[in-house]
Formats: sequence, structure tokens, C-alpha cells
Amino acid sequence: MSETKDRRFGDVIRETRLRIRPPLSLRQFAAKLGIAAAYLSKIESNLDRPPAAKVVEKMAEILDLDKIQMLQLAERVPTEFEEAFKRDRRAPEFMRLGMESGMTPDELRDLIKERKAKKP
Repeated sequence: MSETKDRRFGDVIRETRLRIRPPLSLRQFAAKLGIAAAYLSKIESNLDRPPAAKVVEKMAEILDLDKIQMLQLAERVPTEFEEAFKRDRRAPEFMRLGMESGMTPDELRDLIKERKAKKP
């Protein structure tokens, strides 16, 4: 879905909704999401901000889109991140350290794997 980088959230949602087989009407899709069709129309027309993370995640699931990429495009935080921040007070510090490390996600993942392998 790298082609979505330069496109707006609403455009990606509308185009994908119409491209899937069978395509979903605006009303059908809105009903599956539990939102008003008028609101969805505004989102797809980029006249309103992307919806909350939970709705974006549901959109991605229904349309078989990458959830993380769609959340990034919508400028939303994944719900599991929000839950982790609420559940574990160390999460913000962990994220800050990771970001300040200058490491790529792959480098950080490899470092964690190495550390785990060394533990008895």
C-alpha cells in the first residue's frame, strides 16, 4: 500500500470501498462501521477529519487494508498503543528511549532478540 503515502485518507477509503468485490455502497459501509452515511461521505470527500482510531481500524479490517498504514495516514494512534500507555506507566519512557536511540525498528528488534537469546 505504499501508493497511499501521497494520497488522502478519504480518497483511499472511497477508492478501496468501490474497488472491492462486491463493492460496498456508502450506506452499507457506514452501517458496518456503525456511523452515519453523511459522516462517512464527509470523511471520504476529505471534508471532515479521519475518524477515531477504532473506526479506522474497523475500516481497514473490512476493506482488507493494512491497519498501521491506515492509522498513519489518518494520523491516529493504534488502540493497542493507547491501551499500553494506560496500563503500563513505563510505556512512554520505553517509546521515548526507542525514538531517541536513532535505531531503526529492525535494529531495535534485533537487539531485543539478541538480549533475549543471552538470558538463561
